[in-house]
Amino acid sequence: MELFIFVDVSGSMNEMGKIHLQRNLCRYAAQLRLIDQEKYSGLDIRLYQWAQNIAEAVLQSDGDIPAFNAEGSSNLCVLSDFLSQYLNRSMRSMVLILSDGNFPSSDIVSFHNKLDTFSNLIIRTVAVGADADLLKLKKISTNNTVYLSENIASAIDSTIFGSDEPLTAPASTAQILQSAPAETEEPEEDWDA
Repeated sequence: MELFIFVDVSGSMNEMGKIHLQRNLCRYAAQLRLIDQEKYSGLDIRLYQWAQNIAEAVLQSDGDIPAFNAEGSSNLCVLSDFLSQYLNRSMRSMVLILSDGNFPSSDIVSFHNKLDTFSNLIIRTVAVGADADLLKLKKISTNNTVYLSENIASAIDSTIFGSDEPLTAPASTAQILQSAPAETEEPEEDWDA
């Protein structure tokens, strides 16, 4: 199971300490297997720095995330080209993008055109910084949602375990009750004992 994490290292990440937040979010992701070994067993996290080009972020000798250098502009077309080249069309692919969404809106259409042929592609986005463009980030996510940076754990879990299948609302309350598991009553504890 591979999780691809793309870290926006464009120039706008130098503002408001976003580049440092990026590094801490990556530190959290890298420690996931230590937090819950059973849940995340077999998970291989691949970190990439992304702006005008993409480069794998190699962990330092002490296992820490390298310091990121923010410059240039983030290019969605470079990202979609990279993904279409390296992902397997038939296998489930999981991508998490950490960004402030500071990229041209015009790139979003070509991003989707390039990746729409991947039926098993799950993309989640995490908004980094108070000035993040939530609408743009929502548009490049495959389930049309965006996570705030403090919800990185939920974003990762949604990427790994989530699905982009649309949920259908039940037709009636009776339908919900029919599918609900029978509740078993727990014996009440005697708090006064």
